[in-house]
Amino acid sequence: MKVLVTGGNGLIGKSVINELLSQNISVRSMDLSKNNSENIENFVGSILDVNNVNEAVRGCDAVIHLAAKLGVKRTETHRLETLNLNIQGTVNILEAAVKNNIDKVIFTSSSEIYGDQSVDFISETCPRNPKSIYGVTKLASEEYMEAYYGYYNLNYSILRYFNVYGPGQVAEFVLPRFIKAAMDNKSPIIYGDGSQVRSFCYVDDIARGTALALLSDKANFEVFNLGNDKDKVTILEAAKKVIKVSGKDYLIPELISFKEADRSTDRDISKRVPDISKARELLGYEPIVFLEEGIKRVMEDGEIPPSWIDPMEY
Repeated sequence: MKVLVTGGNGLIGKSVINELLSQNISVRSMDLSKNNSENIENFVGSILDVNNVNEAVRGCDAVIHLAAKLGVKRTETHRLETLNLNIQGTVNILEAAVKNNIDKVIFTSSSEIYGDQSVDFISETCPRNPKSIYGVTKLASEEYMEAYYGYYNLNYSILRYFNVYGPGQVAEFVLPRFIKAAMDNKSPIIYGDGSQVRSFCYVDDIARGTALALLSDKANFEVFNLGNDKDKVTILEAAKKVIKVSGKDYLIPELISFKEADRSTDRDISKRVPDISKARELLGYEPIVFLEEGIKRVMEDGEIPPSWIDPMEY
């Protein structure tokens, strides 16, 4: 089996590729920059270029589609660009998959499609109510997945990731931002009162769940939440865990107004914890890296870029 991984040089893409290689699966990475893993094919190009996409898909058996524009501030600032890249890019992948008789497409969606929910654990059947442009693009892409199945019988699985973190993630995400601050002997800054609830999931667990969905027939035409349902914390508690792991007990989390944040109160989600019982039952998925261990791994790696370096074009 040969698998194309779009966004193969990103945080999740790198981990997914390593997971596939560990299972002796041939991998081709497509991204705007080269993945330096050994024993893979690299295709440098944009998912907005139809010819590039067709060339990258050709000869593969399956596609794991990760490439997208990310980040709350980044996507809200560049709304049209985000809509175009995330939605049209997905359509280009689907068109190429049909033309090249791809066996299966894994689309990586997001918990952002749920928006705010009143339940403690969000299941796949909860209403879809995105509050961000990024969430809207993921929801639209999910609809395209189902439409291409209905029209072309294209095999797919949709994976909704919840709060992924790991080594090399940029500090525009909350957990690496806290970790970078502690590593720099600065107090983690929290927007609001820190009562927002999250359940962070280490990237290797996400990668393993993605590979399970790729290889399981039980995942065909299904939607799954992937995350860690046993690591529920408030944002304030997460900051305190970062301080504990860093060993810098003299640091104290600093609370500041949402007016100084990149996420307004209108777009902030008060509680986001996944129900992963479906993935457990059908895929045998189980997260094994918990928050303190994950924070330790990120600190030991030490690479936390302040932000993305955007290329001139997508």
